[in-house]
Amino acid sequence: MAGELLHCPDCHRATEVVLDHATGDTVCTECALVLEAHYIDEGSEWRSFADDGGGEDRDPSRVGGPNDPFLSNAPLVTRITYSGPQKVQAVGGNALPRMRVNVGGADHEQSLVEAFRAIADMADRLGLVATIRDGAKDVYKKLDEAKACPRGKKRDVFYAACLYIACRNDGKPRTYKELATVTRAGASAKKEIGRMTTLIKKVLGEEAGQQVLDIGVVRAADYLRRFCSLLGMGNQEMRAAQEAARRLEAGLDVRRNPESIAAAISYMVVQRAAATKTVKDVSMATGVAEATIKEAHKDLTPHAEMLFA
Repeated sequence: MAGELLHCPDCHRATEVVLDHATGDTVCTECALVLEAHYIDEGSEWRSFADDGGGEDRDPSRVGGPNDPFLSNAPLVTRITYSGPQKVQAVGGNALPRMRVNVGGADHEQSLVEAFRAIADMADRLGLVATIRDGAKDVYKKLDEAKACPRGKKRDVFYAACLYIACRNDGKPRTYKELATVTRAGASAKKEIGRMTTLIKKVLGEEAGQQVLDIGVVRAADYLRRFCSLLGMGNQEMRAAQEAARRLEAGLDVRRNPESIAAAISYMVVQRAAATKTVKDVSMATGVAEATIKEAHKDLTPHAEMLFA
């Protein structure tokens, strides 16, 4: 509208006009006469993002939130249910049953929404990427379809187990202890998460050879990049730690958990770099107990020359 020419009866000629978006008035720029009042904008009432690029064939106009691929995105429904005994109360001289009206999605869909929200919250608190979050939601949905999801107080532990599986699938494993920190029970829930993980593998068929999950085998190298980053190591120290893990796997048979081995190698790298980090610092960064790190370190020390040659 701005810069257009309209005939102004006061100026007796065509003049430029502007549109006052606050009032909807079309105003003459020469004499300020209101030529048209209450202009109606027939465009969209939401931002169309038309100027954000993406090509001429892209039409990003939208309203509402994005659809969740793990939900059916069915429309909201209204449910009318009787609450308690069917007592009556007079309304305009007529007796009507007392009832409660709920507006929302289907009951089953609503339970999925709540589970997905809890999984997303846990993933955010652990700093996990969106692919892991979505992977955990996919695992949960498969279990829900198999009627294998527990109810009650163990739900948050079950969500943590779904995240554990998703982390393994994405090649970024987390320890049971790390996942337990986002449950209500805290670190004491790590054994329960392990049991839930075993249940998930059994239900989804991995133990039967169906390979529904592809979580593979966790190795010490899978933890090292994150452990080294948490300890503030540089690229050179990180490469040395990963090479040590590779040589250990190829030439030694150390019967310890991969996270314990990764923590011990991290501690050895810290010592070789003459850093000020202590075994306590390594324990806090990795979540592995100090005693466990010292024992694994004792097992690896005789092979230090081979690991860091």
